[in-house]
Amino acid sequence: MLLKNDIVTLRPLEISDLDNLYKWENDPEIWEVSYTMLPYSRYSLEQYITQESQKDIYEARQFRLVIEDNASHKAVGLIDVFDFEPFDMRAAVGVSVNEKQARGKKIATNAMQLLIEYCFGYLHLHQLYARIFTDNVASVALFKSLGFELCGLFRQWHLSQEGWKDEAVYQLISDNV
Repeated sequence: MLLKNDIVTLRPLEISDLDNLYKWENDPEIWEVSYTMLPYSRYSLEQYITQESQKDIYEARQFRLVIEDNASHKAVGLIDVFDFEPFDMRAAVGVSVNEKQARGKKIATNAMQLLIEYCFGYLHLHQLYARIFTDNVASVALFKSLGFELCGLFRQWHLSQEGWKDEAVYQLISDNV
């Protein structure tokens, strides 16, 4: 699977992505949004790339793609579909531009646009949703700009280093189904 527009390419994980995946998954700055509690070993990430990431969405109930910046031809982040519910045709989505020099270039917007088109057009999902901490202004703006609507709020849902955080749920429903 290769999804591409003028700005980004979304592609499956390759073993050559191991160093980036190891760096990104073990970055404490993103642990909070990914609900990570401990660092990942290089071995466990290699096993994920070689065994788990190759599974069909109906088997794994998720998939992860690498976001490549077409201008630099470098991997700059990841985009995920997870918590897939085939009966209800819905899934959660998440996006992370991990390379700081790639931020602010509409990479996340373009990656999400491709993912939405793929999920609604090819997988025929009925809806996508994202759970976002309310203080994550950039992510809230991104998802709102893509048509996601606020549909729920979990108050004091997550205990962070700064105290309790609210988490909002944003939902995008397909017109096609």
